[in-house]
Amino acid sequence: MHRAVILGLALLLLAPAAAAAPTFVITRDVNIGGFDRGARVDRAVAVFGQPTSRLVPRGGWDKCEIKWTALGVSMVTHHVAAVKDPCGPEGRHVSTTVTDRRWRTSVGLKIGDPLAKLRKLYPRGYRDQPGVWWLTIRQWAGLPFPGLEAKVRNGKVVALTVYGPRTPS
Repeated sequence: MHRAVILGLALLLLAPAAAAAPTFVITRDVNIGGFDRGARVDRAVAVFGQPTSRLVPRGGWDKCEIKWTALGVSMVTHHVAAVKDPCGPEGRHVSTTVTDRRWRTSVGLKIGDPLAKLRKLYPRGYRDQPGVWWLTIRQWAGLPFPGLEAKVRNGKVVALTVYGPRTPS
């Protein structure tokens, strides 16, 4: 009996740490389900678990698209000079897009909600182009860019994207 308990505890200690379950809440334009927008790929794996796929786009070398299909999460990362693998643990966050209906913003906008609800919850939202709404706006080098963006198709929210911090290249 004691050996079984000790063996079980040893296996728990040796097993890789399981990912914390995401909260499915986007807080403003700074946090996606427990992942802070300024964090690295290793933190995303800690929050979302092992990704379904990691892909460097054709012709690319400094960007990576990482997906967690079961969660409806797609993240774009890049590398900086000291980090050569944009898909690796030190890859830096560029943007994260969510499409699963479980996701919502901290003020209550959900994937699948009508455009009227988006306008009510984000009265200062800015329609950048057809089907693209900037819900929060940041400044970088004196220019506006989205912090949190919603994509709308056929009058419904189909995706929410949080953009990472802008840093000089």
